[in-house]
Amino acid sequence: MNHHPRPIVQIYGIRSVKTARAVVDMGVKHIGVSYGKIHRTPGQLTCEQAKDIFENVQPHAVRVGLTVTSDLDEIRENLAIAMPDVLHLSGDIDEISPEEILSFKSEYPGLKILQPIPVLPNVPLGEQPVIDYVKRYEKAVDFFLTDTKAPGTTDIGATGIVHDFAIDKAIVETSNIPVIIAGGLTAENLQEAISIAQPYGVDSFSWTNYQDERANTLDCKDLDRVRAFVEAARHE
Repeated sequence: MNHHPRPIVQIYGIRSVKTARAVVDMGVKHIGVSYGKIHRTPGQLTCEQAKDIFENVQPHAVRVGLTVTSDLDEIRENLAIAMPDVLHLSGDIDEISPEEILSFKSEYPGLKILQPIPVLPNVPLGEQPVIDYVKRYEKAVDFFLTDTKAPGTTDIGATGIVHDFAIDKAIVETSNIPVIIAGGLTAENLQEAISIAQPYGVDSFSWTNYQDERANTLDCKDLDRVRAFVEAARHE
């Protein structure tokens, strides 16, 4: 997939309207909000909190809603209250088939799907199923997110662990849809990742959070780190 000359920036851990508007003013395009009626992950918002953010962020922002559940009825209940522009399916990729995603999308005209591709750290590309996932899922989804899958977990991402950028590059070159790269990206390693992978977008959660107890609050984003991340993404 042809990359953007300057990748778009997606920032996760948006937990308030104030933070959402602040990062969009910095140049963030995709704001990522984890929410649901059933509390499943740390920092997850209620559907009502997510709805407030989605309705009050700048209209040109792309609102991304993350779910870790694979229960489509539970997802439908969440969407009935808070509808994002893009739904991020962050649970076990094998639990929702491409065919199920296509059927689900038909119920929600205009809703786009972001599908993470789980990348294992310190495992060669040939020993991972990532390219097979790309080929199977690209007909059903609108974006891929390459993210680190911690060994022994089913959820994808939010690890803060870097994986091999050459695997990102292989995914970008194979995919016919836009690819956002993630997994331990920081302002310091971002230019290397972009130059190798040439992605559509770059994503941060862990390393643009405060690195203290504030990471567990509604104001978890360190706006200085977000600004540095955006500036690194724009660097030629």
